Amino acid sequence: MVCKVALFFFFAMQAISAQLDISFMRFYKNDKDFISDVRLLATGRFNQSHLQVFYDLNKNPLIKEWVDSSGDVINREILQYNENKKLIRKYYTGIDQQIDSVKYFGENEPWSIEFRKALKENSHDYFQNQQTLFKLNASSQFEFMEFRTVQGNIYGKIEFIYNHIGFLVGEAWKALPENIIVRKYVYSVDILTGKKEIREFNQSSEQISYVVLSQPSADSLYKTPPPRFGNNLDEISILLEDIENKNLRIPFDVFIPKTDYDLMVLTNGDSLMVEGAILRQQHVLFNIAGEKPQLTIPKSRVKSITSKYGEPIYP
Repeated sequence: MVCKVALFFFFAMQAISAQLDISFMRFYKNDKDFISDVRLLATGRFNQSHLQVFYDLNKNPLIKEWVDSSGDVINREILQYNENKKLIRKYYTGIDQQIDSVKYFGENEPWSIEFRKALKENSHDYFQNQQTLFKLNASSQFEFMEFRTVQGNIYGKIEFIYNHIGFLVGEAWKALPENIIVRKYVYSVDILTGKKEIREFNQSSEQISYVVLSQPSADSLYKTPPPRFGNNLDEISILLEDIENKNLRIPFDVFIPKTDYDLMVLTNGDSLMVEGAILRQQHVLFNIAGEKPQLTIPKSRVKSITSKYGEPIYP
């Protein structure tokens, strides 16, 4: 239940940085001069705070850095565009160069869509090109989300509430500027049993939904009784088998990689399509695909065995 997102934002920034195609840079005295394109001479930036901006070939700003009089970067802003060169995100970093907030542009941002469902139907705000700000706290958890119209008016906010050990225990969805709670969630976690409870309340503080999530025992995840061998140990394979054999309908697009048999790769580079692989202490029992006789091969001659769903069986 802990919203650890720093790692996600780290990889996101790494991916963005890898795609940056910086062509040139310019210097400005402050953000106001940047907007007005009143540039600062390169020699005028020494021993004074300034703003340096990196551009691509199309003169789109990619990175904005606020530099103090000592020449140290104290804040950084990374801008991301879509294939049509429209600004879609801004990533903000602090003095520690870690991302502390992200701003999304556009009315299709999922959290803003869900928040607007909780607003009154007679709301007349203009949401096209709206902005969503995700703010992290010192523990790299979501602190709040803030929603602004294109005019800059804040129309909503989601605040996240944590207990003393860092577990998420609640959410408060507030309509602004009225500061009215339009939706509230309360979470509780039993660490010993793994049971999680989710309660949802409406604007009148009436409970409108209640969900209990519990973790099943390990034995209930398997269809075959002990001892289990080979890929029978992997509950993912069992679930995928159910989806295929029972022709279950999945309410979203999903690609399940699958071959007809497991793949055994030998240390000499040869590969075999096998089924029913059973791992013993010193050897592997298996059947060649489509053949009945069970064969044996020393583990020292086996480099790897991969299930037909792409899951590693050995090593």
